[in-house]
Amino acid sequence: MIARRESLADSNEGGTDPSGGQRGILIAVPFAFAAILVLIVIVTWVIPSCTKGKTQSDEQRQSARLEKLENAVKSELFMDWAKKAREKHPEGQYDKLLCVICLDELEDASQIRGLGCNHIFHQSCLDDWFGRYNEYCPLCHRPIIPGAVARTPRTRSDRGFERPLIAFVV
Repeated sequence: MIARRESLADSNEGGTDPSGGQRGILIAVPFAFAAILVLIVIVTWVIPSCTKGKTQSDEQRQSARLEKLENAVKSELFMDWAKKAREKHPEGQYDKLLCVICLDELEDASQIRGLGCNHIFHQSCLDDWFGRYNEYCPLCHRPIIPGAVARTPRTRSDRGFERPLIAFVV
């Protein structure tokens, strides 16, 4: 029995000290906190500064689109538009018309944009609609800017014949 106790004492001297695991934790925890701190710095300062140029170019594209819309479809007062429309189409009803984007009634003092398809919308509503890269009228899906050809993604039939991805062998 004495020999057995001596062998247990010898095994503890061999480096399996129970406090040795605590030393590893004492070293690993500060490194983990430092890594978390570095990640926080990257997320809060480095990434936003890298994407800043991208948002400026998006804003430039947005303002260019709105300028293109203003040049193609002028804004005007609803009462002026309704007067012209009554002259062209006296049988039409121009009272209590709605902007289908916001569903509010168009008033005489409302700034509107009248499209070539004879649909009208609040200026701010159509500007927002067009600014979100919608190229077509929300009602009839004709192009908002007359004569503009919107880019459409190419389909498989546009590219010609393609080989099949999977071939069956019998």
